[in-house]
Amino acid sequence: MRPFIFILSFVMLLFPFTTGEIKNKAIGLGDHLVSCVIENREISSKYAVHIGESLQLALQEKKEEFIEGYEIEFRKRDMEFPYGDGKARYRIIIYSSKKEKLLTLRLKYDKKEAKFHILGFASATNGRKNHTLTKQLRISPIYMRWWSLLP
Repeated sequence: MRPFIFILSFVMLLFPFTTGEIKNKAIGLGDHLVSCVIENREISSKYAVHIGESLQLALQEKKEEFIEGYEIEFRKRDMEFPYGDGKARYRIIIYSSKKEKLLTLRLKYDKKEAKFHILGFASATNGRKNHTLTKQLRISPIYMRWWSLLP
């Protein structure tokens, strides 16, 4: 029994991050991004390796909704096909105060840097056509695949 406890302790030392800690960091990432937009600061976070220009623009588009209020949800696993390709281990979903999905960020945690790589995102954009509200899904162009070329 002692060797088992020793091995278990060793594994816990090598892999100190639990899902709870990763969840807190992912939600912290979302909070940092949203607060940067609300406060008109440069969009950055100590929890992200890099924040692409297309994500920055998508965040800026949601400023009014963020000011009204938002909620961040953490989930394991990538988004379903065709939006995800199975490479993301986590994602955060940012909802408006009206419980509408605003942004979904696909995340992969880098243990060496103790930060997330943002692999892509999906943004629900509200547009008005003939005075009716339509929702469109916008995918980061970096991560579009061959299926995005289909009619």
